[in-house]
Order: sequence, then C-alpha cells, then structure tokens
Amino acid sequence: MSQEDDRYSAWEEEDSGPTVEDESLERAWAALDAGDAERALLEMHSVDPDWPERWVPEAIARTMVGELREAAVVLARAKEVEELRDDPDLLWADGLLALATWRLADSRTAFERLAAMEESTAVLDKLALLDDLSGDHARSDERLARAKEIDAAFPLPSRLSSEEFLEVVREAIEFLPEQFQGPLESTEVIVEPMPADWMIDPHDPSETPPDILGLFVGTSEIEGTETQDAAFPRRIFLFQRNLERDAQAREQLVEEIRKTLFHEIGHMLGFDEEGVAQMGLE
Repeated sequence: MSQEDDRYSAWEEEDSGPTVEDESLERAWAALDAGDAERALLEMHSVDPDWPERWVPEAIARTMVGELREAAVVLARAKEVEELRDDPDLLWADGLLALATWRLADSRTAFERLAAMEESTAVLDKLALLDDLSGDHARSDERLARAKEIDAAFPLPSRLSSEEFLEVVREAIEFLPEQFQGPLESTEVIVEPMPADWMIDPHDPSETPPDILGLFVGTSEIEGTETQDAAFPRRIFLFQRNLERDAQAREQLVEEIRKTLFHEIGHMLGFDEEGVAQMGLE
C-alpha cells in the first residue's frame, strides 16, 4: 500500500492542527499497514462517515474483511472527490476491490498505474498474483524476484514440483483419522495451479477470493448423498500456486497443505468454519 505523505487531508492545511478524528484516521492507516483491517474499522468509528478523507482507508479495510458491497459504495464516493483522484491510495483501493470481485482486467490496470508511479513490493506482489490467475506463472515469478531485489526481506514462495506436491497430499490423507477416510473415498482431491472463474459465487465473490488456498465443491455428508448431482461430483481443490505463496519454507508449505486439505474435508463433512476448528483436523 502506498504511504505517500501528501494524502489529501484536513490536518495538512495551514493553521490547522490535528483533531481527534485526524488521530483516529492515522491509527486506522497504521492498522491497515499492519494488516489489521478490523482494527482499522474500529478506529474509524469516531470519524465522520461523510468526511472524504475516511473513504479510501474504509474502502481498503472493508475489502480486506470481505464487505465488498460496502467497500464499493465508499470507494465510489471517494472517486468523486477531485483531490483524491490521483491519490496512490485510491488506486490501491480500486485495484484491491477489483481483484476481490474478480474484475481482473480492472485490477491489473490499477496496479500497473501504481507500478508506473513506484515499483513497490506490495504492487509487484499483486501483479504477480494477477499473472498467476492468467496462467503466466513465469511472469509471476519474475515479478516476485524483482520484489526480492527491491527488498531483501520480501518473502519468496516455497516451490514444489507437481510430483512433490501430490506426494505431500497423499501423505496428508494417510494421516487422517480413520473416521474421515471413508467419506473421502467418494471425494476426488484435485490439485490446480489457481482457482478458475467457474468456481466464483457471483452473489458473494468474497467466498472465493483469488488467493484462496482450497475449496470444497459438491454436496456435504450432512446434506446427504441422495441429493448429490452426478454432473457435479464431490471434489476438493487445492491451489498449488496460492499455497506456495503462503509459505516461505518447505516445512511450512507441507504444513499449510495438510491444514488446507483437512479444512476442506471438514466442509465436505458439513461443518462450518467454527465446526471445522472444533473437529481437531487443523
């Protein structure tokens, strides 16, 4: 995220000092920089919802927590403010929301404009994800390598060959508790590089974000096999490139594969997020 010092803000005007709202907004930005969108939204509770300075960070925070409709509303308001139109933070918010809603061409346009302003690691990381989604994995790795050149602390993904990845999946299945082995026999486990368009829920794209690690498709055990549509068999998808992006060491990647597989098995059995956690599979 760009942290330009020249944000359009009331407290930068001559002869005006910071107010409580100014300080709350600064704390909200700090929370966003730390990746804590929920905290950022809490900090903005004391900021006037009609204050334009609030709309960009609010759009970013709401996108990060999956409140995509609300994010679109405040972002549209921000775009109407002339002083904000060339703000890198507005471009970041626009690219982030477009990515979350699978408007990939719009997202690429926003992030490429940002890259032209400043080739930051954050922007390169998003463009690399967009490259992966388009199937250009070599270009994605080039961008990530460039991010590493810019900042030596930038974490590169841990990569496995297709054969190594499948072997880790097989080992994870073997270590499943016995009561979960049976239901898995009627479910195909598929490894794909990245999620595909057909997997997106158009009514709620936040359920299938572009960086999703795994996905269960089909009728769960609780719903019953008699309602299972033969045209849509039960499948668990694991997305290799996204899983690799989420790990910086082989051991971490192996553990993330195991956790993601077990998580999706929980959904296959019919449990929600809380139920999956209580199953002890993770």
